[in-house]
Amino acid sequence: MVKFFPSLNQSHIEFITNQPLFYVASAPWAGDHINISPKGHPSRTFAVLGPNTVAYLDATGSGCETISHIYENGRVTIMFSSFGPSPKIIRLFCKGKVVEKWDPYYSQLRARMATENGEEVDITGARAIIVLKVKKVQSSCGFHVPMLSNEQSSAADCVGDATTVVDHDSDSEATQAATNRDTLDDWARKQVEKRELGDFQKRWNHRSLDGLPGMHSARRSHDENIAVEDTKAWLRKVYRQQDAVAFGFGLGLLFMILLSLIGMLSIKPIFLEHILNFQRRQMGIPEDHSWQNKVEL
Repeated sequence: MVKFFPSLNQSHIEFITNQPLFYVASAPWAGDHINISPKGHPSRTFAVLGPNTVAYLDATGSGCETISHIYENGRVTIMFSSFGPSPKIIRLFCKGKVVEKWDPYYSQLRARMATENGEEVDITGARAIIVLKVKKVQSSCGFHVPMLSNEQSSAADCVGDATTVVDHDSDSEATQAATNRDTLDDWARKQVEKRELGDFQKRWNHRSLDGLPGMHSARRSHDENIAVEDTKAWLRKVYRQQDAVAFGFGLGLLFMILLSLIGMLSIKPIFLEHILNFQRRQMGIPEDHSWQNKVEL
């Protein structure tokens, strides 16, 4: 049964903090790509800052879709889903803000996240903190989500960022555990040691798949004029919404015609008067300039 809430309650927060991963979805106003990204290590990256505010630490990756989309329109959906014996899905419909690592507010925000989370909030190669204002909370049954664990999952489900036990062979008593990967941390650490993380971000975090501006730091590395490029991006967004622009123009024209019909607005096609006067001159008929007096009045 779907339920909607104006903010997070304690039950939602407990469910969120007990999940081993979450998903982030975003999209541009107009374009070919809708992005969804899985995020791990929530105990080190995600924090509930209030009933209507959450934040997560964004790691460096080979794309910047979420960051680009937030810079353009701010729309983000976060989803948490249980894979254990107690099914549930929680979606957070949010308006996002990007706080990149060079921002002076970054360190303060990360410290606040650690305070709220009760643990150290940090990952190697972090590039930004995504702050989200929760506009609406949706909970649903989650019955269609597969249960990835057997009876041992009840213990795993109660621990945030912990092991989820998965039985890959139902005929065997042996079980395998899926734990958080450290691959991204190890890769980022090597990039930092070689001082190549900035070059990686410059190459891969400069633009989204739809050509939207990406991280400010990566754009500055390309010597971009941020204001000019943002204006170009806005014009491209408007151009891609030609149907909405045409509808707005048509609606405005119709409104002007209606005002003219009821006498609240006078519309005079002056260019037609010039054409008619030209024809009168050619025919030797005196020109009519009465329309000028009406315009001056």
